[in-house]
Amino acid sequence: MSPHGPPSEHTETFQSSLVMSEPFPPVRPTRPRQVRELLIEAGQDVSAWGLTKDNRVIVRPNMNTSRNTAWVFPGKDGEPLVACIWFNALTITDAGTFYVGNDRAYRQRLLDRDRGERHSDIRGNLKRWTFQSLKLDLAIQSALKHTQPVRVILVDGDDVDEAEADRGSEVSARALDPETWWVHEYDDTSGRYRLVRGGLPPERRVEDEESGIADLGDDPLLQEFVQTLDDTERDAVIKARVGQGPYRDALFERWGGCSVTNVKLKELLTASHIKPWSRCEVAKERVSVSNGLLLVPTLDRLFDRGYITFDDNFKICISSRLTDAQRVHLGIDRNMQLRIRHFDDLKPYLNWHRQEIFIP
Repeated sequence: MSPHGPPSEHTETFQSSLVMSEPFPPVRPTRPRQVRELLIEAGQDVSAWGLTKDNRVIVRPNMNTSRNTAWVFPGKDGEPLVACIWFNALTITDAGTFYVGNDRAYRQRLLDRDRGERHSDIRGNLKRWTFQSLKLDLAIQSALKHTQPVRVILVDGDDVDEAEADRGSEVSARALDPETWWVHEYDDTSGRYRLVRGGLPPERRVEDEESGIADLGDDPLLQEFVQTLDDTERDAVIKARVGQGPYRDALFERWGGCSVTNVKLKELLTASHIKPWSRCEVAKERVSVSNGLLLVPTLDRLFDRGYITFDDNFKICISSRLTDAQRVHLGIDRNMQLRIRHFDDLKPYLNWHRQEIFIP
């Protein structure tokens, strides 16, 4: 299944803003290269491909199916983002080559197809494609925000759309495009974005992802009240306030649902500070989405009280004070993890939580 449909109706508008910056157009791939080999060629560390999730050695890492079928590979510090794009989805003009995508609209089409679908295998495909599309969408946004270079694995073969969800796309050829690509535009309202081949990176967007989120520390009446409370009571009051406001909305926009379970009923989810509000030293920590998780009530309470936390690989850590019986009754699974794995800005806060809140 392809995350990339045909270019949008805005293609002509984008063409007019392009300047010739590539010495030659991209070439359609002709050989079935392995994804892992292309990632090495692009400059990504692929050592993790040799291990399963439970750290068992994979004899043939090129055949690591869970990684091999991904649509995007965000890369670690200093590495380029690598995205898989169907060659037929490119727009190649005399002025240059670009790709216009809209994964938000694509996911909506998948959701529309999923409603009322009776076949479990089709529903399974739709859910997998939705997850891959979300990962791609978030990676594109991050690349624009951080001016991260993008390398493109061009894909050719039998591409299918959501109308043919009873089968998957068949890739006959892959190749790493030699040029560096850049994300030049992301429309926050529609989700439409534009990747441009070659040339200079765009000017970095100067924006505050927490803009519009009120810092309750600036509310003098609230401050006067919470000063009469201990830290636990103070955090409970703040959580009641932020849990219904812009901070929770920002976390919902980031995660799309519970950070662990993917429950999407916003009214059931709680905006949980990783470093509690009362312990934040500056306003940015109080309003930063990097310092927050969106959790169902049980996980929120356990996280707040230090009975669970998450390691640097975003896997759950469970306190020894929880018995196996309690863990089962609470629905806590040792395989739980944060659903989206490339929010590296969480790691300093999670490290703080493990040191200061978590009960080993």
